[in-house]
Amino acid sequence: MPMYKSIVVGTNGTDKDLAVVGHAAELAKISGATLHIAHGFKPVTSIAAGIADSAPGAASIDFEALDEAIEAENETAIASARAIASEAGVPVTEHSLGGEPADVLMELARDLSADLIVVGNHGMHTKKRFFQGSVANRVVHHAACSVLVVDVETHG
Repeated sequence: MPMYKSIVVGTNGTDKDLAVVGHAAELAKISGATLHIAHGFKPVTSIAAGIADSAPGAASIDFEALDEAIEAENETAIASARAIASEAGVPVTEHSLGGEPADVLMELARDLSADLIVVGNHGMHTKKRFFQGSVANRVVHHAACSVLVVDVETHG
């Protein structure tokens, strides 16, 4: 088994993603690696900039309040993942970063010179995958390091 020094795992706080974090934490424990828990999100204000000028009533929406609510949700997701990693007894660094989740994971792994990215395969059906994309698929095809895909239907 390869020995890893730096492992990046993404989470959005769902039970299935937390199972992926648990898998990554066990690998980090076995390898003596640092686990980097990442949460990527699109800030509402970046999406809203174009909407506010073109949609009637959009200006009355408090986009900053929405961003604050999203940030609170992010903190909850990170805290849940941190608890799982702490149970495994591995060193953890947390990263909550704005952007597309796949891009966030790959950029973070590149910046950290990570050995491994761990992602979950959420079993999206073809239509949903077509419209939303697959973080796992994108990371597998574009990451600059090794990628482990955890089948969340089996391990979640």
